[in-house]
Formats: sequence, C-alpha cells, structure tokens
Amino acid sequence: MVVSNVLKASLVVSSVVLILFFIMSITQLNRDQDKFNKFIKMYNKSYMNETEHNKRFEHFKKSLKTIQLLSQKCNGCTNYGITEFSDLSTEEFTKIYLNSVTLRTPRTGTFSMARSKRSITTATLSSIDWRDKGVVTSVRNQKNCGACWAISVVELIESVYAIKTGLLQTFSVQEMLDCSGGINQGCTGGSVVYLLLWLVENNITVYKEENYPTIYKDQMCTLDKTFDKGVKVKSFLTLNLVDREDLLLSYISKSPVSVALNALPWQFYVGGVLSQCDNSMASLNHAAEIVGYKLGENPYYILKNSWGTNFGNDGYIHVAIGNNECGIGWEVDVVTNVV
Repeated sequence: MVVSNVLKASLVVSSVVLILFFIMSITQLNRDQDKFNKFIKMYNKSYMNETEHNKRFEHFKKSLKTIQLLSQKCNGCTNYGITEFSDLSTEEFTKIYLNSVTLRTPRTGTFSMARSKRSITTATLSSIDWRDKGVVTSVRNQKNCGACWAISVVELIESVYAIKTGLLQTFSVQEMLDCSGGINQGCTGGSVVYLLLWLVENNITVYKEENYPTIYKDQMCTLDKTFDKGVKVKSFLTLNLVDREDLLLSYISKSPVSVALNALPWQFYVGGVLSQCDNSMASLNHAAEIVGYKLGENPYYILKNSWGTNFGNDGYIHVAIGNNECGIGWEVDVVTNVV
C-alpha cells in the first residue's frame, strides 16, 4: 500500500513537472514570438512566404540565446541585443556582411609606398574625434555587397583630403568595386592593401560620388575622361602594430586610419565598449575606419562602420583599447599623401 502511494505521488509530481515545463515552454515561445513581431515591425522586415518566415524565426530564437551568452560572458562590458541582423544565421551574416577575401599585408612587418614624414612618438592626446573637425563623411550602408574593403579606403581618402584641403568631398566607392580588379572582386570581397597599391602604382584618380554613383552591385568599369577632377593617393603605409597600440593612437591623432578586424561579434552589438573579441590574425574578416579614440578609465577606439546608421552608435562602434581587441593592430593602413 505504501509503495503504491509512493508511485502515485511520483506520477503526480512528474505530471506536474511536465505540465509546468510545457507551460514555461509555451510562455517562452510566446515571448520570443512577441519579440520577433516587434523586430519585424522595427526593421520593416518582410518574408516571401510562411516557410521563410518560420526559418527567420528559428534564426531569431538562436540569436536571442547567443545574445544572452555574450552578455553573460562579457558581464556588462558590452551592450548586446537585437539588431537588424538577428534573423540571420552566423553563416549568412558572415557571407553577406564580412569580407570573404582574407585581408593581409603583402609581406610581414611594415610595407610602405613612401617613407612617412610623420614623427611618431608615444605622446598622444587624451582623446580625439575627427568627426568634430568636419573631416568625416556620412555613414555608408554596404547593404548585401561585401564592399567594406573599398569603403574603408575611400573614407580614409576623404578624411585625409579634407584635412589637407579643408574641403570634405564624397568620393566613389563604386569605382573601386568596378575597376580595381586583381585580388579585388567587387561585392565578393577584396583587400585594402591591394586597392591602395592599385591606386598608387597606376596613378588612379578617385572620382567624386556624383561622377560615378555607388549602387553596391557588381557592374562593368565605366570610367569617363570627362569626369571632374578627383583625388589621387600618392603614398601610404601598411603597418603591423600588434602590441604597439601606442603607435596606433599616435597615427590616429594625426588622421583617421583604416584597419582590418574581426567583426563577427558585431552582429549583436548595440552599444558600450566592445571587448573580449577574438584578436587572432586568422579571425580578420572586415575593414573599417578609425576616426578617433578616448583614453581614461575605459579607453576605446571610435570606428566608423559601413552597415548604415541603424548599427551600433548611429553607425559607429567603440572597441576597447588594449589587448589588440578584434585583431585591430594586425593591419593598419595610413594614407600619408593625396593630391
């Protein structure tokens, strides 16, 4: 009799546990569905059919778990949350927004087209933001085109040209995508270094955006000799500054620079200072322009990204200074002269 009662009690407890688990699962599903509906509305998403909708919802639920894990690992150092990329798998995000052609310098150490005339020391300003000086153009949106390599070069040229002339111009990214060739493959991906090499060695004029509009799609090169005069890169440096972030800060204090990075964790970045990011050379998959930094208790670089103003801090991201976060020192590109 006692054994029978124990079995009955066990069955009741098991049933209650299963019911509670079922209720919790349904409740969590409803919460996720509610978040997904808000996500669709916020980012004006639309899907072809129910199958696609369900697929995106599954990716979204996985993203919610990833966001939770990233937040727990970081313990509040970075703000992670739902972004416009939250309905993409890691593979899709990598294929669409990260650079499929590995960014590397042509040789180890320092590569330069001309000797830098700059005096580089460890003395730096406590902070600098080149946006405040009117030499940084608006945030671009590469959309579904792997154009970060071309965008970072053009934005670097724009800033250096503005510093030199006092005139901020918007130059064509599409020209770089269409015409540079070689290792550079348009929207499929490319290399900052080899784009700069192509510009200098071939004495290429980078034309204004109005002369060669950017559509972020692969097309034939259509340069026209009647275009208004643009700008030419005369010299640049490609530097390996791993473990020498003091030098990186010194370069940034004189002009923005372009860097190769690991941007995989950026899929869920919504604010704060990004840290605990894979800093290996093998992880490099993106290029961006550093437009400033801020030293102090929680020092960080200010990076201009190319995923539109919905990303991060109105299109920008703050990456922690120190520890070569996201591989920020492996490839630093500095344009030293334009005409």
